[in-house]
Amino acid sequence: MLLLLACAGSSAASLQVAPTSLQLTPRQNAEALWISNSGTTPVDVQARVYRWTQRDGRDTLDPTIEVVVSPPMQTLAAGQQQLIRVVRADPTPPPAQLAYRVIVDEVPAMDPGRQGMQFVLRYSLPVFIQPEGDLAPRPDLQARVLPEADGRLVLEVHNRGTGHAQLADLAVGTPQQPQIVQPGLVGYVLSGQTMRWPLDITAARMVGATLSAKINGASDPTPLSPTPPAR
Repeated sequence: MLLLLACAGSSAASLQVAPTSLQLTPRQNAEALWISNSGTTPVDVQARVYRWTQRDGRDTLDPTIEVVVSPPMQTLAAGQQQLIRVVRADPTPPPAQLAYRVIVDEVPAMDPGRQGMQFVLRYSLPVFIQPEGDLAPRPDLQARVLPEADGRLVLEVHNRGTGHAQLADLAVGTPQQPQIVQPGLVGYVLSGQTMRWPLDITAARMVGATLSAKINGASDPTPLSPTPPAR
C-alpha cells in the first residue's frame, strides 16, 4: 500500500522501497528491506512497525516491540540505497501466523521559504511470520453479502484458515464469466479474522450471481459468495 501525503513545499517524491511485502519463516529472526532515493536531493526517512489485526471488519494497527526496524531513521543522499533490517525481538516459532505492517515515511523538509505543495510518500508493507509446522499456511474463506441500513451491500469475508488471503479484482457474475467490479487490490483477510468492504452493486445484480476474487496473486478467480445477499 502506497500513500501520497501533501504538505507545504514544492519537492518531487523520490523514495522507493523493495520488496513490497515480507514473509519470515518460523525460525527466521530478521529480513532485509531496501530503501532508495531516486531524486536529486537528500530525503529523510522514518520507519516504524505495528502489530496488524482486524477488528469489527477493519484493519487495526497497534504499536509493538515484537518486531523492530534498524535503523528507524536516516537521511538518504541523492541516488543512495540503504538496507533496513526488520528484526524479531523473540525468534521463537509462533503457533499461528502473525501479521505486522512496516510504515516507511518520507519526512517532509521543513523550509518556511517554500511555497506550493510538497508530495511525500508513505509505504505500508505487510510482514507475515509463518507458524511452525510442515504445511504451508493456507486461507480458508467464508463469505457473505449483507445489507447496510442505507440499502447498500457489504461483502463480509471470514478467514478460517492458517494463512492470510489477499483479495484482488473483485468480480460478479457466473464462475465462467466473471465481470470485474473492483479492479486491483481489495484488501487482506488475516488468519482467524473478518473483514468487510462496501459493494458498489445492487441487490438485484447479485440475484443468482457469484462474487469472486483472485486470492494471493492467483491468475484465476476464486468464488466467494454463491448465495444472494441476506435480507
